[in-house]
Amino acid sequence: MRNKFAYGIPFLLIAIISLLFSFNQSMTGNAIGTNGNTSYIYLISLISFILSFLILTSKQTLDAILIPTGDLSPDLKRTKKTFEKGGKEQVYLISGRIDQPLTRERENYRIYKELRDHGVRAGNIRIEAKSGTTLENVIESLEKLKKMGARDVGIASYPTHLDRFEYIIKKAKEEGLVDEDFRVHRLGVPETWGEHIYGVISNLLYKYELRNGLQRVEKPWFHKPIKKVISYFADRAKEKQR
Repeated sequence: MRNKFAYGIPFLLIAIISLLFSFNQSMTGNAIGTNGNTSYIYLISLISFILSFLILTSKQTLDAILIPTGDLSPDLKRTKKTFEKGGKEQVYLISGRIDQPLTRERENYRIYKELRDHGVRAGNIRIEAKSGTTLENVIESLEKLKKMGARDVGIASYPTHLDRFEYIIKKAKEEGLVDEDFRVHRLGVPETWGEHIYGVISNLLYKYELRNGLQRVEKPWFHKPIKKVISYFADRAKEKQR
């Protein structure tokens, strides 16, 4: 993404400094400069301010938007959120294991079709089909995004899931698996109470499992039983809201 703050703020600073300098010129004109020079400085200040305003108020474009699937099957509100942010020309990455060919029953297919129905070209939709958990979502997606040259990436999911993504990416940066200038932009969607509970417990589990690093993940014996229980209640909560 072309970071608008990185470009906009310098122009704004130039505008402010030029304005202050021109004000000083006008107060001490004969000693420091002429009225003609002050006019030029005013002009520079005005142009810099206009440029900073245009840049800072412009719509940012992300290198890619990631739509993860995994522990919980996401509904299409994630797709809607991503399209509102990205539009037709955005590059989208759908991440989640495909154990069978794309069919109408698969969440990946529904997300893909929804994007296509909104006018997104097929060439702008990528699919990462190996991962089945959040950790695998992150690792596999980062590898694919790296090959795409993506630095600024939006991730659409519910807040506690995004917390998990950011934690894993932070660990990846600490271990040198991801460049420091890789930036994540949260595209949060409303979460049900079931998703929230699931997310909070899962986040605690991940912090315990990743305490020794991403390459030495230790899943405790209680991992699967806990995941099954919270998945059950999270799914029940989602069904009630449909």
